Amino acid sequence: MTIHTKKKLLAGLACWLVFTGILVAVVTGQGWVREFDRIGYAITHPVRPWKTGLLNIITTCGDPFVIDILTFFLVLLLVYKRRFRQALWVDAIQYVGYLLVIGIKYSVLRVRPIHRLVNVGGYSFPSGHTFATTIFMLTVLSLVWPVLKKRWQRCLLVIAIIFVIVLVMLSRVYLRAHFPTDVTAGLLLALGWWLLFSVYFFVKVNNI
Repeated sequence: MTIHTKKKLLAGLACWLVFTGILVAVVTGQGWVREFDRIGYAITHPVRPWKTGLLNIITTCGDPFVIDILTFFLVLLLVYKRRFRQALWVDAIQYVGYLLVIGIKYSVLRVRPIHRLVNVGGYSFPSGHTFATTIFMLTVLSLVWPVLKKRWQRCLLVIAIIFVIVLVMLSRVYLRAHFPTDVTAGLLLALGWWLLFSVYFFVKVNNI
């Protein structure tokens, strides 16, 4: 195992450790969770009609169903290019990963926030939109990274991907579809899953 691989492994485990801490705090009703959520909501204020419309579009783009469609076409592209192992990796990391999200949602059973600005059902913890978007964007990053040779290109790609993920997270909190702890947990769960799955599978395909 290379040093690079060990770092990814440790980073993935660290993300899941923090995620577990948030999960336990949410389930046991720790006071800092309410304070964290209060601060997170304050960041998204004030509510404005134009902002609601814009963030509604953004949250739709981050919908797991939309991400699943994008993933499907990405897998088809990789198959077309005869990159079968990468296609399998992309398929598994998104779809199997989301089963993990569903399993946690129906174990925690956290009710969504009141006064929602969007019609949404199901349970709140963790954020499926955040998880699916993060996994997809990191997958795109890993596939495009070797093609970009200039430092500025890679920096621009990383900034764009972070921007997209943060926007989706903010949209879920602003629309009151999730608590801030939900989207934070969704991000950490996704980062851990992507890093650990990459160590096991993708690092053998492309050493990124």
